[in-house]
Amino acid sequence: MPGEFTIRAKGIVRDHHPPATFLVELENGHKLFVRLPFRQRDKISDVKSGKEVSIEISPTDFSNGVLVIDKD
Repeated sequence: MPGEFTIRAKGIVRDHHPPATFLVELENGHKLFVRLPFRQRDKISDVKSGKEVSIEISPTDFSNGVLVIDKD
């Protein structure tokens, strides 16, 4: 839902599951699946294993998140 409260965190990409899903490990060791939004799929080559990324997590579901690519 637009405007819904989200938790912002940083993590490290551990694995890529095509087409646009990644397994990300947070600093506390928690692992979750993160998807790349459709409109940003052209930047999928920028996301590699071992890269630190920013993610948004819904407070109702800690097992899934959305990858946030900052504008350069």
